[in-house]
Amino acid sequence: MTWLFPLYLLGGAAIIGPILMHLRRRPPQDRVEFSSLMFLDAQTPMPVSNRRLENWLLLLLRCLALLLLALMFARPLWRSENEDSVSQNQATVLLLDRSASMQCEDLWKQAIAAATQRLEKISIADRLAMATMDRETKLLWSFDQDKTSASTRTATLKSQLATLKPGWASTDLGQALVDAAGWFGSAQGLNGLKKRIVIITDFQEGARLDALRGMVWPENIAVEVVHVNAPNADNFTLSLAASVSQEMQRGDAEPPSMTRIRISNARDSKAGDFTLSWDKGKDAPTTGYLPPGASRVLSVLGSAGSLTLTGDACGFDNRIFIAPAQPKAVKIVFIGDEKTRSEAASPLFYLSRALQPTPSLLPELSIVPENAASIPVGTELVFISGARLSSPLAQSVRALAEKGGLVISVVTPEMKMQDLEALTGIRGIQSDVSDKSDSTGEYQMLSEVQTTHPLLHPFADERLRDFTKLHFWRHRKLTLPNDSTLEILARFDGGDPAIVAKNHLILLTSGWHPADSQLALSTKFVPLLYGWLEAAGFRNEQTASLLVGDVLPLDGATSIMTPDGQTLTPKPGDTIRAEMPGIYTLGKDRLIAVNIAPEEGRITPMDLAKLRELGVRVEDFDDTTSAKVEDKERLAITEQEAQQRAWIWLLGSLLAILAWETWLSGKIRQGTLQFAYSSP
Repeated sequence: MTWLFPLYLLGGAAIIGPILMHLRRRPPQDRVEFSSLMFLDAQTPMPVSNRRLENWLLLLLRCLALLLLALMFARPLWRSENEDSVSQNQATVLLLDRSASMQCEDLWKQAIAAATQRLEKISIADRLAMATMDRETKLLWSFDQDKTSASTRTATLKSQLATLKPGWASTDLGQALVDAAGWFGSAQGLNGLKKRIVIITDFQEGARLDALRGMVWPENIAVEVVHVNAPNADNFTLSLAASVSQEMQRGDAEPPSMTRIRISNARDSKAGDFTLSWDKGKDAPTTGYLPPGASRVLSVLGSAGSLTLTGDACGFDNRIFIAPAQPKAVKIVFIGDEKTRSEAASPLFYLSRALQPTPSLLPELSIVPENAASIPVGTELVFISGARLSSPLAQSVRALAEKGGLVISVVTPEMKMQDLEALTGIRGIQSDVSDKSDSTGEYQMLSEVQTTHPLLHPFADERLRDFTKLHFWRHRKLTLPNDSTLEILARFDGGDPAIVAKNHLILLTSGWHPADSQLALSTKFVPLLYGWLEAAGFRNEQTASLLVGDVLPLDGATSIMTPDGQTLTPKPGDTIRAEMPGIYTLGKDRLIAVNIAPEEGRITPMDLAKLRELGVRVEDFDDTTSAKVEDKERLAITEQEAQQRAWIWLLGSLLAILAWETWLSGKIRQGTLQFAYSSP
């Protein structure tokens, strides 16, 4: 319980008045003689030393009335343990920004000085937690540590601050505030303390606030922003505008030896002229002008290495790294006649032209005759069309499919039942293989295509899902046994199976060459081929440039060479994040480029109103604001006291006691008078 006006409690000392009046009880000094009393003897007054208290109940009522009056004016207030009392002690979370933008000029030096000053101002009676923030929030000193080691707090944290340096990650201010607010709730013994979060940061507009959008900010946690300013706001930001794979997917005519980059200039910048050059490059630097607040996309000659921009005051975001193209070789075998490669009507003619190198894949197509003993070692994908395999070759192909390699076979009239049985390992797969062709010029179309199946995954794209323009002139009809391992992935509109699969073996009842269908001449053929490559474990997707803080795609790599020359040896299941920009070497020769997040270069200060719009209670904590905070707390207490209205109950009790005291004193006085008149 607290008191709104505690000084009125001193009024309770007035109870000494009734006690003294009861002890005094002096007889009247003025004597008036009455003739009727002349013959009565005068009574001797009682000595002061023999006086004693009488009428205890009347005295108690009068004292209680004075106490209730004092309590009523003091305005009592009952508060729960979870509510903060008006206390001068504080629980503070100190957040130190160590993102990449803090490398600009002397921002980090200012931040360390501000953090040290704050540490020295916090008393031993206060509670403190301290953390650094960038893309993640890392605790340096927790409330639990502070509870047991508050005396060593300042010395320990100063030694840690001396070794800290700004990193290269982006700023997630919203997540840092959410984490800090959570520490207040999880720590013990913070009830009754004022709670606040102090952020030492450049408060750049590129900081992310997304985490705050799904949170209701606690009313009892205030936030103070200690803003460190760079003396010079000139800053260019260099970032990648598009990867090579994105350019190729859009069908740009720009050669892959060109790199698209984006240059942005800060809104408050006074610089405009810039120079762009490759490190260790032979080409002349590129110069240009960019006005403040503008952004521009340029194409520069070159596709690998590091590109540096000069002309501004902050150089932390003036360099990007681009890893060279590293296509993965895929060994593909076509079983058939090598001579048909140049025949425009043959399946090999279209297959060899569709399997072209990409920035991520390097198909290596080799031809194996149908009478060969086995397929080459290392083969990962096999195409069969118009060939009857020898028994050893069929066993070799079947073994490849069982081990996870992909086999695509076109069923032709030349194939016999024993050929399909040897290839699939299923007896009775074909009782009659007949060529279904229509001499009238009519055609079949695909229906019931399972676009969600991994082997037909490319057709899940809405742009490739329309099969009305894909005509099939000829197909072979299969009679399939009741085998649970066989899946019909697509049918013709006549009901015959078009694509049949068994694990990693695909049977096509119609070929892709013009004699059978329009598949090789359609826009669906190349996506279908690369979809099969993806099903075999080869994605036609170039690894995008990672950002600092992203997880490195190890993919079984046993060693990592960082840009600063350190070698890391990850254990199975380890998660390794990129801590700095540059080129990382995974394994023996796999190169990964890591760059700074582009938004980190937006160093123009953010408006505090953005935090307030998200519900955060932002305060400046100067003398005027502190007084306002005290006024707000006093107003809140007053409102709570007005809701409880305890003084009304005290007033009612006071009136009841006064009425009782009046009635009792009247009764006592009446009894005394009656006794006086009845005395002889």
